[in-house]
Amino acid sequence: MVYANPAGHNWGPKNTDVYALTTVAFAVIYSVIFYAACVYLFIYRNHPCVKMRKINLSLMALLTLHVYLFMVFMVYYLNGRFPCSVEFWIMSIYLPLGMGFYQASNQDLLRVSYEQYRLLRNDEPYKRLPPGYGKGLGGPRYWQWRFKLWWQRATAQKGLEALICVGIIAQFTISLLLYCMSRKFNSYGIFSHSTSPALCRRGLEWLPSIVWQFVWAWFFGPLQLWQMRGIRRDIYDWRDQTYISIIAGLFGTPLWLVAVYTDSLGNVNKYWVPAMWFVPGLMTIEIVTLGFPIYQIRKHVKAKRAVDQILEVFDVKKRDPKLMGSEHTSMTAPSTRSGKMFPMSSLEECLRSNPSELQAYASGKEFKGENIVFLTKVLHFKQQYPVIFSRAHGDINRARMITFKSALSIFVCYVHTGTAEFPINIESPIYKKLAMVFGRATTLIATAQPESSCNSSISDVTPWAEPPDPATPALSVSNSKSDFPMHSLPSSHRYSNGGESRDLIIPRESGEDDPLHGFIVPGEFNDNVFNEAFESIKFMVWTETWQRFMAMKHRTSTISDT
Repeated sequence: MVYANPAGHNWGPKNTDVYALTTVAFAVIYSVIFYAACVYLFIYRNHPCVKMRKINLSLMALLTLHVYLFMVFMVYYLNGRFPCSVEFWIMSIYLPLGMGFYQASNQDLLRVSYEQYRLLRNDEPYKRLPPGYGKGLGGPRYWQWRFKLWWQRATAQKGLEALICVGIIAQFTISLLLYCMSRKFNSYGIFSHSTSPALCRRGLEWLPSIVWQFVWAWFFGPLQLWQMRGIRRDIYDWRDQTYISIIAGLFGTPLWLVAVYTDSLGNVNKYWVPAMWFVPGLMTIEIVTLGFPIYQIRKHVKAKRAVDQILEVFDVKKRDPKLMGSEHTSMTAPSTRSGKMFPMSSLEECLRSNPSELQAYASGKEFKGENIVFLTKVLHFKQQYPVIFSRAHGDINRARMITFKSALSIFVCYVHTGTAEFPINIESPIYKKLAMVFGRATTLIATAQPESSCNSSISDVTPWAEPPDPATPALSVSNSKSDFPMHSLPSSHRYSNGGESRDLIIPRESGEDDPLHGFIVPGEFNDNVFNEAFESIKFMVWTETWQRFMAMKHRTSTISDT
């Protein structure tokens, strides 16, 4: 058996040389690994580092692209033994469609970064609920609301995704028209004529696929790179993954055009068919899109196992005073050495005194800023609770309603899975207890018709507290505009998200226009209502975010000292 057929890819009998069989074997083995990785990610789709990504859309894009990729690997072996029309549809649909889906999934990094940045501005947005929420499928008003909400999001926050969807539909429509009108693919066309397999792969029929490949790779790709220019590197390597995949997709189209429409690569085309120029970029996209999340999952599992071991040793020592010794300081004194953790007391002190730097780190590097905001909001709520009652001048009912609204704003904006943009991750029993207290009020607030102004100041929920100074910046973490999402947002955008249906809560006084007018505060409500959720989130922040944050600060201080 020869290593390679001297004639190469010549539209003759199938190539069964060593090169062809090696290519087929590689395609099969690579596909098995690829599909196994897809299944692994789908199984772990609820893992924190995967859940924030649009993994379903990403997998759809990769599966679509892999059909094209596998067919390209088979081209040399088949040697043209498949109809020209099949290659037309694969080239015109699978490649542009897969790239379109992938570019749409890449938009989620921008969305998450922007929403996390809004947490730095101390905004309290919540997603509105449709009329009849929790009452089944609902009537016409329900679906009218859902369509309106979808339209607002599609044309505002997800404008680029809507544009990509339009492009995909246009690509399919144009390809269908060309297929029906060209005699290269059927006998009832109105232009071109039936020709050889090689010449069939050239002509105006292939122009839309060329145009769309350029649009996806050379317009949307660089546009996304420009939009993400200020996003800081995150601990999940999400930004790096997106950068690599977009850049990897830039080179396939120009090289494919050179190979198809010039004779300069004629000898190369015998063995490396023109479509193979897309293979390095597509494989890079698949590897980084699947590899980075899988690596982060394994890294997180390993870190969690190490933390559990440390806590287990600490619990043993805590139960047996004889074992308490110098090693016990591993849980009570800051250290960056392996096997030791920064103490819980340091986190509590940070939350009480100045959580701004921790908030900036959690939002910009981990995309978990909602945890820090929730903790600080609950601490503030518990501090203000007795103050409001002491200034109520005997009006207990009014004080209870005001404190309830303050707590309700926390639940709606950071806990409720239907209204919070980034709901905190708490145990189901804890969530159900909170839903029993705030569930009905949440439905009344989130399904109410929005007023002309959706802005509500902080003093609306704590009317006896001093209002913040508007001249004081929310954070002083960074003044560099390149440190997204740390730089200041223009005041005109502070409480808006491109027209998306969101509001701030809650009106200070109860009136007839107040959705909670006449609402009776549940008897279970008190200043300890968030205790279980607070402890759960605090423990998670301590074992994960706080340890990484303090380790980063220690590394930074060590570098600055040297």
